[in-house]
Amino acid sequence: MADTFYRSFSERTLTHFGDERRNRTEQSRLALLSRHTTPPGEMVEIGPGHGTLCQLAIDSGWTYRAIEASSILAEKLRSNGISVTEAWIPPFPEANESCDVIYADQVLEHMSGIDDARLFVSEALRVLRPNGVLFVVVPDYLKERTFFWDVDYTHNFVTTERRVRQLLYDGGFEISEVVRSIGAATGITRDFLAAGSLLVNVPGIDALSRYTGTEELLFRVRKNLFETLAFVARKPKKDDRPHIFQGS
Repeated sequence: MADTFYRSFSERTLTHFGDERRNRTEQSRLALLSRHTTPPGEMVEIGPGHGTLCQLAIDSGWTYRAIEASSILAEKLRSNGISVTEAWIPPFPEANESCDVIYADQVLEHMSGIDDARLFVSEALRVLRPNGVLFVVVPDYLKERTFFWDVDYTHNFVTTERRVRQLLYDGGFEISEVVRSIGAATGITRDFLAAGSLLVNVPGIDALSRYTGTEELLFRVRKNLFETLAFVARKPKKDDRPHIFQGS
């Protein structure tokens, strides 16, 4: 199932511009992560995709391994010497307290619903060592209501800052930082790009793009202006919070 489920993504190729943009984005996220934890340590990436983060993480000093649902992408990563477990998550095919960082970039929104989202968080808490970090990136549904559904039919779980904060906190994590970004852009630069994104969402622009045959161009511009939220959440050194739920 996983092979065909992610076939369109697995077969996608990045342009030079797209590859460079992706690299800059991952570098900015590693920089954010480094404000809260640094190597040496073990990092597990959930859903590495085409593997943009892999070498960057290894070069930064992390002992890196990945969990990937697509056999096509898993084989591609293995051919590049990356340690990959092919699995559909959750649950995570990892031992208790076996890593220091779990990195999940635009994975949580693909959970089938609240039960799987809760199990995802529960599994992350189980697998992380005390004081370990869960680094989660998700689309901001409140900013991307239409595009959230249009960009990927496997988006099922609605992600907003408030919902994800609640999910992580109820799952036993301490939230250290939340950063909004568009690609690698944060702060004022992100605000400027966010204002520009209003121009590609004005009423009538979809009809105009169909009339002029520029639908794909409009889609790509919107995708490059897609706003995300990065959460840095830490597992407590002593897990003694009474309200932690267990995944179903």
